[in-house]
Order: sequence, then C-alpha cells, then structure tokens
Amino acid sequence: MLLKEIGQYWDTRAEGYSISVNSQLAGDAAKHYQELLRQAKPAGEQLCCLDIGCGPGFFSILLARDGHQVTALDYSREMLKRAEANFAAAGVHPTVLVGDAQNLPFADNSFDMLVSRDLVWNLEQPVRAYSEWLRVLKPGGRVFVSDGNYYLHYYHPDYKRARELLRRGSHSCYGVDPTPINDMARDLPLSRQLRPDWDVRILTGLGFQNIQTRIHYRDYKDPDTGETRKLGSHFVLWGEKCSRGCESAE
Repeated sequence: MLLKEIGQYWDTRAEGYSISVNSQLAGDAAKHYQELLRQAKPAGEQLCCLDIGCGPGFFSILLARDGHQVTALDYSREMLKRAEANFAAAGVHPTVLVGDAQNLPFADNSFDMLVSRDLVWNLEQPVRAYSEWLRVLKPGGRVFVSDGNYYLHYYHPDYKRARELLRRGSHSCYGVDPTPINDMARDLPLSRQLRPDWDVRILTGLGFQNIQTRIHYRDYKDPDTGETRKLGSHFVLWGEKCSRGCESAE
C-alpha cells in the first residue's frame, strides 16, 4: 500500500501548492470553477458539502463563499495546516478533518454535494473511493470531480509521443523533487486508464445518473503522419446519486 508514502509526499508539497492555490483564488481560475460548481450543485441553499482531498482548500473556499457548510478532508496533515491558514485569511470556516478518501469516516447519506480536485488519479483504490462517495451522498446529491490524464504517457503511446513533443520544461514544484510521485504513479491504476471515459463508466455502474463532462483537449501534430490529434488532458465531471426508488427501476 502506498497511502502513507503518497501522503508524506504531499506533505512536502503543501507550501508550494498553497502558494499556487492562493494565486488561483485571486484570478480567473476561481471564477471558472465557481461557475462550474454552481452549475453542478443540487438544488437548494446552504448545502452540506464534503471536499475530499481538499489540499490547501481551493474548492472549500469557493463553496464556503457561496454560503455552503463545508467539511474539508485530506490525508496530508501539512495540507490541512495550509488549508486552515487559507480559510482564516479568506474569512470562511470549513470543518477540517484528516481522512482517507477510500475509507470515509461518515455515515451513509451525510452530504448534499461532494467535490474533489486532482485527487482521484493518485488513489490506489479509485473504484472503492467512488463507492464510498456514493455511500455518503444523500439521494439526489451530486459528485463533482476535477482531474486529468496526468500519467497516461507511461502506458499510452499517443500520450507518450505528445509529451515528448509538447514538453516545455518541467512543472514547477517550488523546489520539491517530483521524482517520488512520478515513480509511485507508475503503479497507480488510473495511470493506465483513459479518463474521463473510465470515470463515467464506473460511476454509471455504481448508480450515478445524469453524468456530464467538460474536457480540455490538447492538440499535437504527429511528425510522422502530419495528422493533428486531440488528446484529453484536464476534465471536470459531475453526476447525481439516484433518488430513492429509482434503484429498483434499473
């Protein structure tokens, strides 16, 4: 199991990630995601929301600004420390909790909305995680996921070639060596899956409905054939837990 090692790695990234998140909160990224969250949320005001893998608190702050009650959960204690500082600076008051996205410490049917950003890709048991998320959502509740095909280049030839052609320097990690997570990602199941196709298939099988996706594609021109190809990069998706009674209709 890599859970402990993955958590320790993200502890080292907490400071730099917090800097990045605060920059996003002050810019267009916050406006973009705030609108998406408003589109995706279920009906009602002051919803009970769970931000899983909250990191320094980006989604938690956006939800709290809209008046929702937010629980912010992360396995990294250092991330949660940064989140608490960011909440105080933003004047919002989510509840902060240490926990594993794959084994949630909540009763069934606890939340109206569940959100996650850049978490699912680094889970060892993503199907179990999605099952847990379904369990803790209320009937009619919504799940909202923002993620990407970050390590598909290890196993998919088109993504590997595109990475080689399009790379413009290494990603900024604020002085932290990314080698540990790059190495661990080779053994993570979603590094082998084309997403969000995989997510839609799993969520549908679990009983989510009305699933919508928004996919950002990256173009690259194959130097051998001259063909321009579109590869799914980042995405968001949201879906609804089946309301009471509809399970028996399936």
